[in-house]
Amino acid sequence: MTRFAWLFAPSAEAISFGIRCVISVGLSLWLAFWLQLENAYWAFINVAILIQPLPGFLVVRGFARLTGTFVAALVAIVLVALFAQTFTLVSIGMIVWVGAMVFCASLFQNNMSYGFVLAGYVTVIIVVRAMSGDPSEVFSVAVARSAETGLAAVVAALVSVLLAPSVTAKKYFQARVDALKAIGRQYRVLDRSPAELAAGDADPRTPHPQLHALVQKTLTLEQTRQYARFDAPGFAEYDRLARRLDYELVSIVSAMASLQVYLSRVGERADRGPLGHLDRAAHLLEQDPGRTDEITQAFDSAYDAVLDEARQGGAERAAKRSLIDWVVISRALDLANRLRAAVVKHGLLIAERGTGSRRSKGRSEFSIARTTWESVKVTIRAGVAMSAGALIWATHDEPALSGMMVLLSVLTTLFALTDNPTAGARGFGIGGLIAGAAAFFVNFVFLPHATGFPMLMLVLAPCVFVAGLAMINPDTALIGRVGLVQFALFVQPANSGRQSFVSFFESFLGAELAVILALTAFALVLPVNNRDVLKNRLAGIFGELARGFAEPRERFETRIYDRLIKLPVAADQGEFHVSARQAAFAAVNMGIEARALLVLAERAGFAASTQQAIHREMKALETLFERGYPDVASVIERQGDINDLALELLHEALDFTPTQRRRHGIRAAVSAELVSAALADYVLARENTEEGHIALGEVRGVT
Repeated sequence: MTRFAWLFAPSAEAISFGIRCVISVGLSLWLAFWLQLENAYWAFINVAILIQPLPGFLVVRGFARLTGTFVAALVAIVLVALFAQTFTLVSIGMIVWVGAMVFCASLFQNNMSYGFVLAGYVTVIIVVRAMSGDPSEVFSVAVARSAETGLAAVVAALVSVLLAPSVTAKKYFQARVDALKAIGRQYRVLDRSPAELAAGDADPRTPHPQLHALVQKTLTLEQTRQYARFDAPGFAEYDRLARRLDYELVSIVSAMASLQVYLSRVGERADRGPLGHLDRAAHLLEQDPGRTDEITQAFDSAYDAVLDEARQGGAERAAKRSLIDWVVISRALDLANRLRAAVVKHGLLIAERGTGSRRSKGRSEFSIARTTWESVKVTIRAGVAMSAGALIWATHDEPALSGMMVLLSVLTTLFALTDNPTAGARGFGIGGLIAGAAAFFVNFVFLPHATGFPMLMLVLAPCVFVAGLAMINPDTALIGRVGLVQFALFVQPANSGRQSFVSFFESFLGAELAVILALTAFALVLPVNNRDVLKNRLAGIFGELARGFAEPRERFETRIYDRLIKLPVAADQGEFHVSARQAAFAAVNMGIEARALLVLAERAGFAASTQQAIHREMKALETLFERGYPDVASVIERQGDINDLALELLHEALDFTPTQRRRHGIRAAVSAELVSAALADYVLARENTEEGHIALGEVRGVT
C-alpha cells in the first residue's frame, strides 16, 4: 500500500498541484476552442509538458519554451522552403538540426539547455506536420504551433502563480530551515567517541551515508532559490543574501564532513572535548533555527569556551599538543564562527532585511559537467535514432509515422541528454502504455456520451488529476508526465469529431515504434557505461581542483559544487555512487584547505625555505590533478609528503611570537594536515569504487 500512497493518500501539496493541472488543461483547451485553433489538443500537450510543481520554475520554463518555439518556427519554415521537393533532403536537414541542438543542449544547463531542446524537437513537429499535408502551408503551421505554445505557457504560468502564490519561495525557506536543523543534528555526532558512534561511522572504509544525505540537502537549496523570485517578486531583494547563505551552508557541511571523516580515522587519539562546547548551540539549531538571537549567543559562548581551553596552560601546554589536537581546536573555533555567521544571515532573511535591491548574478547557464567527447557521443546517439525514424518516414506513406517522428524527436532530445537514456526511454514507453489504455476508454467509452465542453472536462479531469499526483511523486514523476503528454496525443480533443479506432491505433503504434527505435539507438550506439561516466565527471572535478588555487574562493566553490551536483546518482543503480561522491567531496575539502594553507602561511611569515616547501607541495598537488583522476599510488606519495609538511609547520609555528602569528602558523599546519587527510579519504573512496588498487595500510600519517 505504501507504494501507492501518492495515489490513495496524496499530500495537500500533491492535491493542489493536481487541481492546478486540471484547471490549466481546461482553461487552455477552452481558449484554444474559442480561438478556433486548428489543433487545439496541442495546447493540452504543451500544458502537460510545461506544468511544474514550483510556479517560479514554470514561469522560467515557459519563457524558455516560447523562445525555443519561435526559433523552431523560423528554422522549420527555412527547411521546408529549401527542401520541400523531397522527403530525403528535408529528413537530412531535420537530423542535422536536431543533432546540433542536442550538442548545444548538452553543453548548457537549466533553461538554456531546455531552450535548445525545444528548438530541436518543435522544428520536427512543424516540418512533419507541413510535409504530411501541403508544404506551402508551413507558415500557417508554424504560426499555429507558436500560438498553441504561447497560449499554454501563459495559461499554465498564470494559473500556477495565482493559485499557488509564493510557493517556490516558501519551499526554499522550508528547505533552508530543514538544512540548518540537519546541520545542527549532524554536528552533535562529531564529539562522540568512536565507541559511541553508530556501527560503520567509526570504520574509515564506510561511506558515511548520513553525511552524503546532508550534502545533497544543502546542494539542492540552490536549485530552488534561483526560481523563487519568479513567483514571489519581493524575494529578488533578498536573493543575493540567500545565495551567499546557501554557499556558506555547503562550505560548513564540507568542513564538518572533512572533520568527521578525519576523526573516524584517528579514533581515540583525538580529544573531542573542544567540540563539546558547541553542543548546546547545535542542539538549539536542530530544534528551531528561527531562535536566531539565542543561537547566535550560544555560538559566541562556545567560541569563547574553546578559546579559553586552548589558552589554558600557556605555551608549555601548547607545545605538548599533537597536530590532531590542534585540528580539533581549530575546527571547533572555525565552525563556531561560521555557524554563527550563517545563523545571523538566516535571521536577516527571516526579518526580510536584504542587501538592497541588487540582484544576485546567479550561476551561469553554461555547464562544464560534460566533456566535449560526452556531448559528441550524445549527439551521435540522437542522430542515429533520428536517422532510423526518418528513413522509415521518408519511404512509407503512413499517417502513424508522422506521430512516430514527432515522439522520436522528443525522445532523442530529452532523454539522450540524461545519464541513463535507456531508462528514460523505458519510462516513456511505460507511460505510453498506461496513457494508451486510459485514452482507449476515454475515446470509445466516455467521449461518445460527452456533449459540450463541460462534459469533455468531466471525462478528462480524472486522468489529468491522477497524472498530476504522479508527477509530484519522485518515483512516478517521469511516467506521470509522459503519460499525460501521450494521453493528450491519443485523445486529441478537438472542436468537432473524434478519433476513429484506426487513427487511434495508428497513433499508438507510432508512439511505441518511436520508443523501440530510441531504445535500440541508446542501447547499441556508444552505450553509456556507468563507471566511465563517473570517472569522467570525477576527472572534471579534479581538473577544477588543479585550476582552483589561483581563483577567488567563491568562484572555485561555485564551479566545483556545480560539478558535484551533476555526479550521476541514478545511472549507477546504487552500485558505487556514494564512494564517488566521497572522492569528489574529498577534492572539495582538499581545494578549500589548500587555498587556506597558502593564505595562512603567508600571514604567519614562515621561513623562506618553509615557504618554498609549501609552494613546492602545492605545485606538485596541482600537477597531480591537472589531468584529472590521478592514479592511487601517486596520490599516496603526495599525501605522505604533505603529512610530513604539516608536522614541520606545527613545530615551527609553536615558536612564533606574537600570539597572532603563532595562531596563523598553527592554522596553516592544520590546513596542511586536512589536505593530507582529504588525499587519504580520496584513496579510500577510490578503493571502494575500483577493486584491487592498494592496501589500506599503505596510506600514511592520518591512518
